[in-house]
Amino acid sequence: MGAGMTGLTEKGSGGGPGERGFTLIEVMFAAVYLAVGLLGIAAMEDIALSRNQDAKRITVATNLAVEMLERVRYNSPNNSKSYTGVGYPYHNIRACNYACSGGSSAGNTTADATATGDYNQWKTRLAVSDPSGQMVLPSAMGTVTSVATGTSDLGQVLVTVSVQWTSGLRTPTITLTTMVAPL
Repeated sequence: MGAGMTGLTEKGSGGGPGERGFTLIEVMFAAVYLAVGLLGIAAMEDIALSRNQDAKRITVATNLAVEMLERVRYNSPNNSKSYTGVGYPYHNIRACNYACSGGSSAGNTTADATATGDYNQWKTRLAVSDPSGQMVLPSAMGTVTSVATGTSDLGQVLVTVSVQWTSGLRTPTITLTTMVAPL
């Protein structure tokens, strides 16, 4: 060794004792850790996309339920009147965006043309699809029930609107209620 090279060891091509580097086992462990981390990130991405789709469906279903509830409230003078032998105009409405068992029904269609029009528009809105052509709410069913409540003098009717759809193995449901009475 020369005079200016004290404390340094020469590296030879034979891999002597002074050579530093990674062993094959260390590289394999690093690769495994990296792979596990990347798989975790990929799983989180899939879950995030799935929850985003769920949130979109909940928002659409809630908006549809609120829309029908507002239609019922707007038509409350007629909805709080029970027609003899027929019932309330918005009672037993069932709208499906598929061939549901028992079929779709517009409730009391003979008593109120507005309720029938509201049913037809709501059924169309339940069948909305995204730009790729897939239903936003797969196998969606919307129902409306009207039940008299309180004393008959007040003419109060409890209206319940539900929107249900399938999401994998689950069947989420949004249910809203309101009370209507004649003005």
